[in-house]
Amino acid sequence: YGFHADLPAGAADSNEGNAQSLAVDAYSSWINVVGGSGEAWFNDWAEHLESRIAADARAKCREMGYPQVRNIMLGNGQWYFSDNQASGGQFQFQASPQRPYTATCRKRVRR
Repeated sequence: YGFHADLPAGAADSNEGNAQSLAVDAYSSWINVVGGSGEAWFNDWAEHLESRIAADARAKCREMGYPQVRNIMLGNGQWYFSDNQASGGQFQFQASPQRPYTATCRKRVRR
């Protein structure tokens, strides 16, 4: 959970790892502008993370026919990188924080 579509892209580079590092730098710069849209998005994301993950898990479970969700466990944060946005031997990405989670979907069956 945690993708965002309006992130800045890092600079292009011929090395994929360098391009990913540049994307992380661009993201960090974007969220660290005091009063900027990046700071507001990050603060909102962090403040409502658990409730949004619970809502996401509930929706996914209901989609599969399970009305209840239990045991939501957050994983460690990690970076998500967009598809390569450059061409011609260059790499350019957008970086976003992601928090993976697991949940147990549950349904009572009466016999």
